[in-house]
Amino acid sequence: MIDAGILDGDLLAVHRTQTASDGQIVVARLGEEVTVKRLRHAGDRILLLPANPAYAPIEVNADGEPCSIEGLGVGVLRRGLS
Repeated sequence: MIDAGILDGDLLAVHRTQTASDGQIVVARLGEEVTVKRLRHAGDRILLLPANPAYAPIEVNADGEPCSIEGLGVGVLRRGLS
């Protein structure tokens, strides 16, 4: 999530909720995996968009894998530079 200001080693503050609006940063569970992405509604499709061009968008339930929203990213904690 580099382009969203979430860097490697940062801690993400998460508000636990099962609902999210279009454009929000979500913590999503896809099967046994957990990912942080931006939620996008595209017609009748739901996409999880990375904020890093090195990764591809994920279409929710395109392969029948269960998906759930675990929470919303509400803040970033970053260690100070030494």
